[in-house]
Amino acid sequence: MLRITLIACGVSFLLVLTAGCRRGQEAAHSSAPAPRDANILLITLDTTRADHLSCYSAPAPAGSRRYKGAKTPHLDSLSALGVMFSHATAQAPLTLPSHASIMTGEYPTLHRLRGMEGFVLDKSRPTLASITQANGFATGAFVGSRVLARQFGLANGFLSYDDNMGNQTEEDNLPGVFAERRAALVTDRALDWLKENRRKKFFLWAHYFDPHAPYDPPEPFKHTYAGDPYSGEIAYTDEQVGRLLAGLEQMGLASRTLVAVFGDHGESLGEHGEMTHGVFLYDSTLHVPFIVAGPGVPPGKVIHDQVRSIDVMPTLLAFLNLAPGQEVQGDNLWPLIQKGTRPRSIYSYSETLYPRIYMGWSELLAMRTGAWKLIVAPHPELYNLERDPDENQNLISKFPADAAELRKKISEVVGEQGRRQKIVAGPIDGKTLRDLESLGYVGGGARPIQLGTAAPDPKDRLDALKILGRVEDLLSSKDYARAARLMEQGLRLDPGNPRSHIYLATAYEQMGQYQRAIQVFQHALEVNVETDRMFSRLGIDYLHLNQMDKAVDAMARANRINPGDLNNLRNLGMAYVQLGRAGDAEKAFRAITAQNDRYAAAYNGLGLVAIQRGDMETARREFERAIEVNPAEVKSLLDLGILYRQMGNGEKALHYLELFTSKVPRGQFTDQLPAVREAIQELRGAARSNPATAGVYSLRLW
Repeated sequence: MLRITLIACGVSFLLVLTAGCRRGQEAAHSSAPAPRDANILLITLDTTRADHLSCYSAPAPAGSRRYKGAKTPHLDSLSALGVMFSHATAQAPLTLPSHASIMTGEYPTLHRLRGMEGFVLDKSRPTLASITQANGFATGAFVGSRVLARQFGLANGFLSYDDNMGNQTEEDNLPGVFAERRAALVTDRALDWLKENRRKKFFLWAHYFDPHAPYDPPEPFKHTYAGDPYSGEIAYTDEQVGRLLAGLEQMGLASRTLVAVFGDHGESLGEHGEMTHGVFLYDSTLHVPFIVAGPGVPPGKVIHDQVRSIDVMPTLLAFLNLAPGQEVQGDNLWPLIQKGTRPRSIYSYSETLYPRIYMGWSELLAMRTGAWKLIVAPHPELYNLERDPDENQNLISKFPADAAELRKKISEVVGEQGRRQKIVAGPIDGKTLRDLESLGYVGGGARPIQLGTAAPDPKDRLDALKILGRVEDLLSSKDYARAARLMEQGLRLDPGNPRSHIYLATAYEQMGQYQRAIQVFQHALEVNVETDRMFSRLGIDYLHLNQMDKAVDAMARANRINPGDLNNLRNLGMAYVQLGRAGDAEKAFRAITAQNDRYAAAYNGLGLVAIQRGDMETARREFERAIEVNPAEVKSLLDLGILYRQMGNGEKALHYLELFTSKVPRGQFTDQLPAVREAIQELRGAARSNPATAGVYSLRLW
């Protein structure tokens, strides 16, 4: 459960928001029809601007910037078969909070998943998956990035939740870049699931992460969109969406399946000084595509009313004759789709806490109507979206009454004291918390996030933001020396920015200068700029210098702040293994499996613990469990091969060691590979000359 403490914040606004909704739901409940024998396919497009889809490329209003964008024939065809919403807006410009709003029908202030790492959706929140699954639907999810890994709470209600990214870890990527997989693999897995569940009524969710930075579309899109790789990623995603829709048709499921496509947020692409997303609340990151097609949907219709992420859940459930949770804040859009009846609410609330949490700047809150948008910031902004769709002319001083009305609407969502509330993000749900407490392994050191206090307006930190963007490009191109020099300038410009410290340390780490990276983190801690990520990275740097006790101390401190960082727990467990502290290592690995029972590296770690205890049979089971969970877990293939070799089973040792060498990614395990190849040759020779002695040679890599 996401545990958030709200200080000095009343709850009366929740009664205002939900009382009428509850009365309507109770009345409907007494005469509710049976669940519809039909299916739902929800497709979410990560980081996708509406104006980069060709079906959204109608002539823009005068003065608005135009984009070449991507050719999206499959999404175009879907929009022609159904309804396209021209003004869909997201509740947050971040993947996790936005998807939580899509799945729950609730604003971030209610579902409380208000940021990225360190926040978890409470399992008590009703979701599309939990409600459909409880009503007999098969439920499956296939996500394109570990940013939506099951431990963050969105897996609740899904009988199948595929978040397997193979051997990738976030440590292989730049800060903020999550392990991901191509859209083709998401489609492959989703189609396989459909074949198995085609005779059941189902809710299927496919999430495509490809348009997220860094932009690297496969061929032929890389060549076709050489000057615009972001659009190339969208065009490639469209191709894979087309494959999924074609599979639906070929299996005879299209006629009774409602298809909904929604973007979780957009991308700034340099507008307002931001290259990607998360910092600002302009429409470049909040205006998203929304298309619905299927039974009962009028074809070729374009709806210009403003709709929201929170409207998706009640709308899809209404199609199935299912009621949403009592606290749902979104609207059922079927009256609008079928009869043109306007939504109950014309207001859309959005927020980003990203600047506050990750950059030491002020959070931003916004309220939008079809005509106006207010952004609450240290320097507030008001825009007339009909006359100024690119949000360049701040009218806050000219229309104070309009601004006051929108500010009042924000207060209805966040509460009268909401701008100054203190939140403490608990990155684990209640049941998991109890499981960790039973292991003696729980955090409790999370620092509260104080909102509404004096902090720089992100608009006043554009120079620092641009430097961060340039450093990201330099790190991506592996120009680490230039990245370090530029980031040192950026730190002098904005010394309180946690992200700046992490980027500078990353540059030093990539150059093998671990002591300098440690000095960067130590300086950050001295000036009271500290996050769990800093401690976890500090621990890794100490590991590189073989300073094991300091590494354990740093990673343990990171865990106290954020016990939901499973990669840090894995590293902590492995450090305990190296120190021979088998009991502590076991606790760390079991703390992982309590949160994510599909985390293969944790089972591999438990296998190593069993080795230290001399329990070879348990070690074998744990290694095999790791491979069962993730067949691409090459470390387990290696360890299982070594184990069988030492147990004298040359045939199985040869099998797993050969699998290891065939699957190990380029550049990994380079120190071990020569010994592994030598052992393979010895095993082959022994098997040919004397099979009875094929296992006598000893390869020891633990």
